[in-house]
Amino acid sequence: MNFGTLIGFVVAFTVFAASVVMSFRNAHVLIDVHAGLIVLGGTFAVALICFPMKQISSLLRVFFKRLLGRSRRDYGAIIRDLVLLAEAHKRGTKAFEAAATKVQDPFLKDSAEMLFWARTEISDEELRDLLETAVDTHYKLYTDEARIFRTMARFPPAFGLMGTTMGMIALLQSLGGADAKNMIGPAMAIALVATLYGLILTNFVFIPIAENLTKQTQEDLVARNIVVEGIMLIHAGKPTRYIEEKTKRFLLPNQRKEMSPKSKTAA
Repeated sequence: MNFGTLIGFVVAFTVFAASVVMSFRNAHVLIDVHAGLIVLGGTFAVALICFPMKQISSLLRVFFKRLLGRSRRDYGAIIRDLVLLAEAHKRGTKAFEAAATKVQDPFLKDSAEMLFWARTEISDEELRDLLETAVDTHYKLYTDEARIFRTMARFPPAFGLMGTTMGMIALLQSLGGADAKNMIGPAMAIALVATLYGLILTNFVFIPIAENLTKQTQEDLVARNIVVEGIMLIHAGKPTRYIEEKTKRFLLPNQRKEMSPKSKTAA
C-alpha cells in the first residue's frame, strides 16, 4: 500500500478540520446539505456529460489501485530481471522459459514471452513496433485517467460559485422582511459554504489525485521503455553487462544510486 498518499490525505483533512475548530465558534455552520448537493451533484452530473459512464465508474478502481496501491516502479528490480533473462537466454530456451516465470513485472513477462516466437516469425523492427505499441497504449490509458481527474477539478469551484450566487439571491429577496438585518450575517455565511465545498473538493481531492497519477504515468513510461530496450538487446544477443549498463542509462545518476542493494546486479 502507498502509505505516503494515504498519509497525505489524512494530514490535509486533519489540518483543515483543526483550522475549522480554531477559527469558528460554531463549526456546524459549515455543514449545509444544499451546498453539498449543488457541488457534488453538479460535479457528478457534468462528469457524466463529459465522459462515458464506464470511465466514471472506473475512477474508484483507479483511486484504490494506482493511488493507494504500490505506485512507485522499482527500476532496479526490472533491470535485475532483464539481466537474469539475458543470462538465461544464452543458456537456451528452457533456461529462458524458467527465468521468465520468475519475472514479477507484468509487462516484462509479456515482452519476454514474445521472444519465444519472435526469433523466426517477425523481424527486429516488427518486434520493436509490437513492444512500443503496448507502451503507447498503456501511456494513453494512464494519461486519460489523470486527465479525467484534472478536468473534474474545474467543476467544483464553478458549482460552488453557483451555490453562493443562489444563496445571495435568496438573501436579497428576504431583505424586506422584519428581521432582515439579523439574517444577513448567517445567510451570507451559508451562501459561502458552497464555494468552500468547491475549493476543498478541487484542491484536496481532484488536483492532488491528477498530479499523483501524472507522476506515476511518467514513471511507468520510463519502466516500460527500459523493458523495450532490454528485450531488444536480449533479442540481438548483446552481452549481459552491456544490457545492464544500457538500461541503467534511462535513469539519472541519483536514481541509479537509490537502487536498493537487492536490485543491483553483480558487476
